[in-house]
Amino acid sequence: MFSKINLKDELKKFQSKENSDILDLVNNQLLNDELMENNIKKNLNSCATSIENIDLTEYNKNDVYDLKSIKSIAVKYRLRFLPTKYFKNEIPQEAIFKTKSLEKKNNTSIKNFHILAPATSFDLEDVNKDPLLFAPLKNGKYLLIHQWGTDLAWYKKLSALPLRSLESILISIGFVALLLSIITPTWLILNSAEIDMGYFGYHRIAWFLYAYILISSITTFICFSQNIYPSEYQWNKKTYN
Repeated sequence: MFSKINLKDELKKFQSKENSDILDLVNNQLLNDELMENNIKKNLNSCATSIENIDLTEYNKNDVYDLKSIKSIAVKYRLRFLPTKYFKNEIPQEAIFKTKSLEKKNNTSIKNFHILAPATSFDLEDVNKDPLLFAPLKNGKYLLIHQWGTDLAWYKKLSALPLRSLESILISIGFVALLLSIITPTWLILNSAEIDMGYFGYHRIAWFLYAYILISSITTFICFSQNIYPSEYQWNKKTYN
């Protein structure tokens, strides 16, 4: 009952209790982090279509972009800027970690996210590669949280150029019609008629107008039948038609 006290044993008990407290603290921290990550994933998959701006104070000011700049890039490279609920690919864990760090610094929960990516990366609704993750801010601008994937191919800008707007479509058609009218032999334009009209003349202008109307008709049919619309119109549409 009144046994002697062994200081070494007492020291071990104290050390064991200290280690246990530290372990509990670490476990609680890991549990809280896991809960935050699960909450972020939930918000990414079910964020509202309406923009819910957040008030952040701790973030990189160089990663903030206005809607006009985002629209310009979306139109230029034929991308979509939509809520993450429509994004069908997996969002990388690194993006989750960066979002969690941002929430911890600002003591808040981000409930609304947008992604800038090619249309093929989204599950688009029916009205009949290189993603960027954003969060909307109180000032109406967007904070870039994370970028992943590979860079866009060098030809993406060229391939998207004719479809940027209705004007660019008409100009592209005009360019093709002009090129066609220049390279077409005179005898073919005149349907092998034995008339010497030379290379330049009204016949070539008439051929240009004919080619322009023909290409415009074909383009219109293809665009409507395949649900192809100018990027300026559909850059933030959640539908494919």
